[in-house]
Amino acid sequence: MPRGPGKYAVFGTYWESGHAAIHGLNPYATYPETGRVDYSLYGGDTATPDVNLNPPVLLPYFQFLAHLTIRRFIVLQIVISALWFAAGTLLIGPGLQGRQVICLLASVPVIGAISSGQIYGLLFFLSALAWYLHQKGWLVWCAACIGLLVAIKPTFLLWPVILFFAGHRKPALLSVTASALFSAAPLLLYGPGVYRDWLAALAHDPHWIDRQNVALVPFFTRLGHTTIGVTAAAVIAAALLAYAWKYRPDFDTASGIGIAAGILCAPLGWYAYVLILAPFFVARRWNWFDTLAASIFFVPLSLGESANGIAYLLPLLLILSHFLRIRPA
Repeated sequence: MPRGPGKYAVFGTYWESGHAAIHGLNPYATYPETGRVDYSLYGGDTATPDVNLNPPVLLPYFQFLAHLTIRRFIVLQIVISALWFAAGTLLIGPGLQGRQVICLLASVPVIGAISSGQIYGLLFFLSALAWYLHQKGWLVWCAACIGLLVAIKPTFLLWPVILFFAGHRKPALLSVTASALFSAAPLLLYGPGVYRDWLAALAHDPHWIDRQNVALVPFFTRLGHTTIGVTAAAVIAAALLAYAWKYRPDFDTASGIGIAAGILCAPLGWYAYVLILAPFFVARRWNWFDTLAASIFFVPLSLGESANGIAYLLPLLLILSHFLRIRPA
């Protein structure tokens, strides 16, 4: 591993955040092993601190693992992440096509999430579990999974909103309630100051610069057209809400549309967020068009980031069109 501050990248960020929580410090501040990101190619600083920006609901998890040494933390985080992906894939079931299994276990977002220490494996598992529980008719537990995912990534609030407009009102309302409860729990553990610290960190978030951020607002902001990005995001969100209201798609389709909207129309939407979409995307067998859309996620990250990140924005739009083509029986 390279020497110097932040040599453990995201692993160091999460370990330091958990370590700060253990000692009653600000878990959203910069510490010696907090990861650093080189944004010089994008016009930013060469060593921008990559502080933890996950909401306080995840702090107990980081705090628990931070009792380990940082090297043991890294090993365990990699193992846990791989297990999340394996468990989620098993939940989705034996009816998967071989190409779907390969995408769920070996695409660039999956390998990147496991190797970098990101928590996308957990998000994938929660999405897969929500799909599975809905299939079983266990709506309360399904809503709890959606609620926890939204508490972890609030930009996906559009998921239950789309569900509500599509007529799936019970899981939508229950998931919003669950999200509020999960989000309130850190107040009991850390006090209200933890949310002030988190919001202060968000206020200085430079991630719009990164080409892995494929949401429409940062995509157009990098081109110097923030207003176009905001307008496009608002128009697309409104159009998808209108679509859900008019056509009343089934739960799987509405979920796919809502998750895609949560990536495209948010201030932050990493290319790897497609993993949250994956359980609903593979719920139906793929045709050649779907396979083409998924295959782009095997493009190496260095190429995917080229041309302002269009190589990863395009398949997301193709996958959204997959859900929009589905009509109620």
